[in-house]
Amino acid sequence: MKDDYSTSYTLLNRACAENDAMAWEELIGFYKQYIYVIIRSMNIAKSDAEDVQQQVLVQLWKYLPTFDKNRQGTKFRYWLSRVTRNQTINFIRKQKSYEKRIDQAKNFNEVDMLEEATESEREEEDKKEWELFISNKAMDNIRSHFSDKALKAFSLARKGVPTNEIATEIKVSHDSVYKYISRVKLKLIEEIKHLRKELDF
Repeated sequence: MKDDYSTSYTLLNRACAENDAMAWEELIGFYKQYIYVIIRSMNIAKSDAEDVQQQVLVQLWKYLPTFDKNRQGTKFRYWLSRVTRNQTINFIRKQKSYEKRIDQAKNFNEVDMLEEATESEREEEDKKEWELFISNKAMDNIRSHFSDKALKAFSLARKGVPTNEIATEIKVSHDSVYKYISRVKLKLIEEIKHLRKELDF
């Protein structure tokens, strides 16, 4: 586990109160991939996603001092998600190839659909994107704890590959496959809990 995450709330306080550039850089390092997940979930191409991400970061830095972390029910990740979505919608509106995007979206107005989503629909999307981000982040964090065979066994199991096929592919016994999967799963669950505790505020 990474103890660095325990400083994230402190970094937020510093970045908000003191306009601390160093604290901001460290803080956003924790959430940059989450921002990317949101952007890609809104059908932004990989070739454009990094540009949109940079626009989002500029707006986040600009408006961070206005974030009210003491307001009841307000979470930093919700605010982060809202700013990201708004900037992504702005990007879609400004695209010169907007009509082409409409065709790709199967003839429905993507921007209007995004803007007209209800609060509960937005919250549900936020939850899905956050869980995807946390799961991927946790998996990245625990990779160094396991052998390539253990990680391969776990990856194949998640895809629904039968145990006997996994055993054949990575050349180990059935018992070893079960042990690999169990150990990785337990570590992953532990890391997910840790990340939720340290980043979901």
